Amino acid sequence: MDKKNSTSDNVESLKAEFKKELSLEKMVQVVAAYHEQGLTERGIGFAEAVLLQVDDEKARSMQMGMIMELVGRNEEALKYLDKVLEISPAEPQALHAKGMILAINGKFADAALIYRKLRDVNPSDLQAISGMILCLFGEGLSTDALALYQESTGTLPGNPHDWHQKGMIDGIVAAYFETNASGDHGMAPEKIKESFRRMEDIIGNFGAEVRMFYTMGELVGREAYKKVLERKKTKN
Repeated sequence: MDKKNSTSDNVESLKAEFKKELSLEKMVQVVAAYHEQGLTERGIGFAEAVLLQVDDEKARSMQMGMIMELVGRNEEALKYLDKVLEISPAEPQALHAKGMILAINGKFADAALIYRKLRDVNPSDLQAISGMILCLFGEGLSTDALALYQESTGTLPGNPHDWHQKGMIDGIVAAYFETNASGDHGMAPEKIKESFRRMEDIIGNFGAEVRMFYTMGELVGREAYKKVLERKKTKN
């Protein structure tokens, strides 16, 4: 069986699973499979058809915003997220998503405003901290970024899912040091490495679920930093 047929079979299999379990998670998996096959529009159409059944405009717009972000349609994603924020200006999920899209696309000042707003409500918001660190690195303010990182090390997540955000923070900082090991950033790489080693010991005490979320977050953080770096190079 060639790769194209295999991917097509995967889409059909995921759609069959979705019919058995009508969940947003299954819907997203179908859209991702269509996107991987190069049939992005069909995936978007599938999501739109499913979400037509959702009466809540806020929930529907939120999900479409996440779908558009998933397939790289960032401008369209922002339009849906703005619809959510028109209905509920302080909606954390929409603010976090919008901030990350803006940051990855080099609009650091706009993204930073969102993250400051989120941290005004909750200074220990790890997701907002990860976004702010990304913005500070993007603006070349590495000393400020690392100071915020150090400040955040005193906050440990309260549940397994939140370890994803802690992992994202560490992934961003690790990626920075991998590309700026000799930079003048006011903090020795050895100090960061020691912080990471302590985190490994801490995670070891929480079990496999925490490690999984942390590791996934770390990968996302590294990827986010790389995207910011690539955009900066393109602009220069």
